[in-house]
Amino acid sequence: MKEIIKYKSKYSESDVIVLDGVPWVSLIDTAKIYKTDITEVSSSLKSIFLDDELKRSENIKVPEDRTDIEQHFLSVDAVISVGYRIDSREATKFRKWSTDIIKKYLSDGFVVNEDLLRNDPQKLNEIAAKIREIRASEQSIYAAVRECFKVASSDYVPNAQEVKSFYALLQDKFHHAVTKMTASKLILDRANHLEPNMGLTSSKADFVSRSDAAIGKNYLSENEIYRMHLLSEQFLIYAELNSLSEKKLTMKGLHKKLDDIIVLNGFDVFDGYQDFVKDQAIEHAKKEYELYIEIKKLEYLGVDVDLESFYAGDYDHLKEETKKITLQKLRKNLSVEKV
Repeated sequence: MKEIIKYKSKYSESDVIVLDGVPWVSLIDTAKIYKTDITEVSSSLKSIFLDDELKRSENIKVPEDRTDIEQHFLSVDAVISVGYRIDSREATKFRKWSTDIIKKYLSDGFVVNEDLLRNDPQKLNEIAAKIREIRASEQSIYAAVRECFKVASSDYVPNAQEVKSFYALLQDKFHHAVTKMTASKLILDRANHLEPNMGLTSSKADFVSRSDAAIGKNYLSENEIYRMHLLSEQFLIYAELNSLSEKKLTMKGLHKKLDDIIVLNGFDVFDGYQDFVKDQAIEHAKKEYELYIEIKKLEYLGVDVDLESFYAGDYDHLKEETKKITLQKLRKNLSVEKV
């Protein structure tokens, strides 16, 4: 996660890029912090690395699309070390400030640049969408509803089969609203070993896994995901408001309210399962995954795979070789396919 925080020194205002809780400062912004030029900062860095005070590889980050030295980024340690050679008081001030930023990220999970968000509606919309995405994840929805139930439910029994079915139906109502398909039918319709990433648009790892292939929501398009997030947010707000009002919630009542929200937003309501295809979907995902991985392994061996020959079994003599290729090897050597 990338965030931009403003740092105000006694000389100027500089941008600090926070990547996953770790602050980085460009060479040019480091020069601004200490009211000097890039040449002096570069000279100080050279001395720091020559003296083995810091390792260059751990303290310099160069964006792949930028070759100009002004856009090289320095770690907090590098910025502070440069400061002690130029302006020790300002270096101490920056060290305290950056330590506070890191502590806040570790304790809260985020750092907010309030001034930037107030003055940049687009950035505000971006962070709102990110929060909505997190809240709308299945884990967040179920956790929030579960907490609401603990407070105000009249028919909630943890781990009961009825409750598990309740959550599965909730999930499929969201899926059906934006795709007209349940999670299982999404897998049957979209899992395809011929597609990049097997048709998946998201996965936990950097390479398709068997478990990811068996999850319906992983095949949703960006637009479908966004619409589902909006629906989920509305449902969460309703559940939380009722919980705060100490109104009794029932599983039937929550399903009815979700249907109302779906209709209000112009989507079709899921009218129930007409057939049971979950096992069929899991088997389909497994089959497509195995074909996808086998093709990737053949490509790893340098084979220009002809699909007709592949289906005819013409590459079966290489199976002993492909069996030796682990998924770890594929992850390391194959570039991730993006949709």
